[in-house]
This record gives sequence, C-alpha cells and structure tokens, in this order.
Amino acid sequence: MKQYNVTFIEVLKDKKVIATYFHNPGAGYGSLGRAGQTAKPEVFQRLTEELVVPKVVPLEGNKVIKMSNTLLDGFECYHGTDSEGRICVCFSPVDVPKILPLRILTDLKGMSNNSDQELDSNVRAILQQFHEELLSYHDSSTAEATEQDLQDVIQLMNDNIDKFLQRQERVSLLVDRTSKLNQSSYNFKRKAVRIKTKMWWKNVKLCSTLAAVTVVVVVAILGAVHYM
Repeated sequence: MKQYNVTFIEVLKDKKVIATYFHNPGAGYGSLGRAGQTAKPEVFQRLTEELVVPKVVPLEGNKVIKMSNTLLDGFECYHGTDSEGRICVCFSPVDVPKILPLRILTDLKGMSNNSDQELDSNVRAILQQFHEELLSYHDSSTAEATEQDLQDVIQLMNDNIDKFLQRQERVSLLVDRTSKLNQSSYNFKRKAVRIKTKMWWKNVKLCSTLAAVTVVVVVAILGAVHYM
C-alpha cells in the first residue's frame, strides 16, 4: 500500500521558528534538513514567513484552515493555531489524502514540539497510526478491489473535507474582518474623543479670551467715565 506523507511542517511562536519537519520523497519515510526532489526547505520556510503567517487568524477551538490560494504548484497549504499562541503550518502534496495534514495539525496541538527531533518523532507516530488505520481497509486476498475501494473512500473523504475546510476558511475570514472592524471602530472612537477634547479646549480658550477682552473693555470704559 502506498505510504502517504506530508512534505513540510513548521511550528512557530511569536513569529519565531520552534521546530521544522521536512520529508524528502527520495530519502525514505522522513528526513530533516535535506533538499527534496520538488522544493527545498528554504522555499517552504520563505512561503510560510512571507505569505502564510501574516494571514493566520487565531481561532478558538481545534480548527485547521486550508489556504485557498496555491502558493506552490503541486502542494496544498494548511495552518492552525493553539491556545498557547503557536502556529503550525503544513505543506502537503496534492495527491495526499486531505485528512492526513488535517489530522497531523490537529494531533500536534496536544504534543510538545520544542525541537526538530520532537516534531519529527511526533509526526512519525501520527503517520504510523494513520497507515495502520488505512491497512484495516485492505484485504490481501482482493488487493485490486480493496485498493480501488480505498481510493473511493479517500476521494469521498477529500470531498467532505474540502467542504469543511472551505467553511473553516470563511469563518476565519469572518473573524478577521470582524476583528478589523472592531479595531477600526475603536480607532474611530479614540479619534472622536480626541477631536471632542480638542474642540472643548478651543471653546474654553475662546470663552476665556472673550471674557478677558470683555473685562478689559469694561474696565477701560469705567476708567474713562471716572476721569471725565
């Protein structure tokens, strides 16, 4: 049975990289820090830093978002956040079942990923469990039929997950727009308060000036009348 794997995972906190996982399709099950056949780790790191992280919107709950824009031909990009403010980004080949990156990002949220080695070990464990579950669909006596059935199951899962991820992305966009609207409203309120305060001081200065001028005029008139 085909062994599925994701290509690149990066865990960040406060925009600083905590751990990185990179799978080289030509080097076996998984590898760290080696160039791949289709793209080098530096390419994924740059895409993550410049195009993914700036668009991440923290969402409450265990949610994973798939970016609708294709950042690199042949790959799909997923990202998620956790309660500790960490961001986890995953690039997966388009032919990999969508449930795999979704599951990896979901499971990683409850694990310690403070180094490349920890992240690599956690991803391997998740992949092993995933493939064991796929094997449960496999019947060695009818390999071709079972393989086709498995592909049909994967396709059905992909279709359902696509709909789910599209909904998640819409929720993310809605949260982002709401956050921006709230910030704009807050900024407008602060600006209105500053303008109101400024106008009040102008009125106070104007009234004080008029009062002072009035007093001077009255004193001058009274003085003139007194000496007449």
